[in-house]
Amino acid sequence: MVERLTHMGIRRTEVLAAIGAVPRHLFVEEALRSRAYDDMSLPLGLGQTISQPYTVAVMTQLLLGEEPLSQRRRVLEIGTGCGYQTAVLQALGLPEIYSIERLRPLHERAKQHLRAVKLLQQARLVCGDGYLGLPEVAPFDGILVTAAPAQIPLPLLQQLAVGGRMVLPLDDGHAQFLWVIDKTEQGFRETCIQEALFVPLVNGI
Repeated sequence: MVERLTHMGIRRTEVLAAIGAVPRHLFVEEALRSRAYDDMSLPLGLGQTISQPYTVAVMTQLLLGEEPLSQRRRVLEIGTGCGYQTAVLQALGLPEIYSIERLRPLHERAKQHLRAVKLLQQARLVCGDGYLGLPEVAPFDGILVTAAPAQIPLPLLQQLAVGGRMVLPLDDGHAQFLWVIDKTEQGFRETCIQEALFVPLVNGI
């Protein structure tokens, strides 16, 4: 899988190492484990999916940008799902990781998965409305949104630190595209990266 991701343009060695270190088969349904390392999304139930490995890798690489890992000290993930993306962020060695999941069954399942790979102690998992972020912990050096809203959630913009970066898919009603939002002293810089396909981001529990 790591070799395939390299051929697909994932170049940051830290991201490739993190992907290689996390056993993806432990995060998918047992009946689907034979397909865990295929480059495809897989159903988790409750209308949710685990993203394909390339999507996880490219979003992680975009979150880091060209900066050293130390520039993304405090990271917020919106949409914990099964916990796989959370585990990849932890495998990078980032010191502060927070992740919000709206659905209680998935929140509990993610905790079980992260315990199984001995990574739960490194992240704070919260069951709540990801659209609102975690203002009590902000600002964040990085925000990763793994579901697609129609517009960039204002609370998340407000919780991004100067020098911070948000990576998220946006759904314009016709198609979804992956965007990078950088916060500078002068304001926000938005960059459209590529087409994407994510479940919708729901505002509210």
